[in-house]
Amino acid sequence: MTNIIIVLLIIFLLSIAYIYRKPENKRTKTVLNAEYYRGLNYLLSNEEEKALKIFTALIEVDSSTIETHLALGGLYRRRGEFDKAILIHQNLLSRPTLEQELKNQANYELARDFFSAGLYDRSEKIFKDLSENKTYRQSSLEYLLLIYELIKDWDRAIDFAKNLGVDKYNEITIDTLIAQYHCEKSDVYLSANEIDRAIAISKKALKINPQCIRANIQLAENNLNNDMKTSIEYYLDIINQDVKFSFFVITKILDIAKHLNNEDFINNIIERITKNDNLDFLPEIYIYLYHQNNKESAEFYASKYEKTSNLNKFIINLTRIQLLSPDEETDLTLNIAESFNALNLHHLGFICSNCGYKTKTLNWNCPSCNKWESIVPNSLLDILDN
Repeated sequence: MTNIIIVLLIIFLLSIAYIYRKPENKRTKTVLNAEYYRGLNYLLSNEEEKALKIFTALIEVDSSTIETHLALGGLYRRRGEFDKAILIHQNLLSRPTLEQELKNQANYELARDFFSAGLYDRSEKIFKDLSENKTYRQSSLEYLLLIYELIKDWDRAIDFAKNLGVDKYNEITIDTLIAQYHCEKSDVYLSANEIDRAIAISKKALKINPQCIRANIQLAENNLNNDMKTSIEYYLDIINQDVKFSFFVITKILDIAKHLNNEDFINNIIERITKNDNLDFLPEIYIYLYHQNNKESAEFYASKYEKTSNLNKFIINLTRIQLLSPDEETDLTLNIAESFNALNLHHLGFICSNCGYKTKTLNWNCPSCNKWESIVPNSLLDILDN
């Protein structure tokens, strides 16, 4: 609502400026002024529809008010009336005497109209032409890359990103972006049941960006049926890349470990995990050791973290309460255990570090702000820490 009022006010002021700039007879100016005041009254009364009709009609009275046309076209686009916005900007471009600067501006607005209407092929052509213009180059390149993402043409997106001539795009490195595009291709091959090609493309993504967590997840999942040990190694790499993902992968690692039925190998894996100084206490490891080995090994693991922070100590005590035997339980401990179970069951969500978008599904491209690799797990420790 506020945006509409602001744009209409801009239209009004531009048109007033034009009227007093151009010599006209007194009667014409008086009639136009009366209509503008009438339109302004509608604006002040929050009757945008009526105001819009008046200003549109006034534009038709004198078609040389280019700036007003551009503002009105932008307003129609924001209102979702793409056909009207396209018509206005196409009418501007049909004028043979239109100055080149204004022609470029009208073309840019028309390309945005087509993009907003989902006519990507038509907007792509205009944005390609405008990318040669210094004024519109950066914005046009961003729109073009977004078009290739939306139509899922990952090969063109990869080639285009390579030729952008910049180190970063939308605050992330080009290598990060290209690696994500390769991961998208890997998913396409996986959906077609071409596992070997999917693995090859994920490895290529990891080579381009060694910090690509998504590529490691893909490689871990795609190797699961053929080589469980290799799958675990890829999951372990993820913990070393970003400890925030430890809660996301630890249960996967332990589930695979159970199927291997190799105690020495499993203990070695757990030891490697606990050597990471950036990791906090993981309840899943404690519970696994408690059931698969014994209480002593679980307590030995907990002892490494009990004095590191009050938060770790709190989580350790909650985990112990959860594992109390029935004869050790009291009403209080039972309630605490149930609360912990409920919290533990629902703790793993994901949040965008850029815009705050929350989801239960891990997305590599935020649906809200369109930023890549901005969504990270929101762990149990995060919840309690906040």
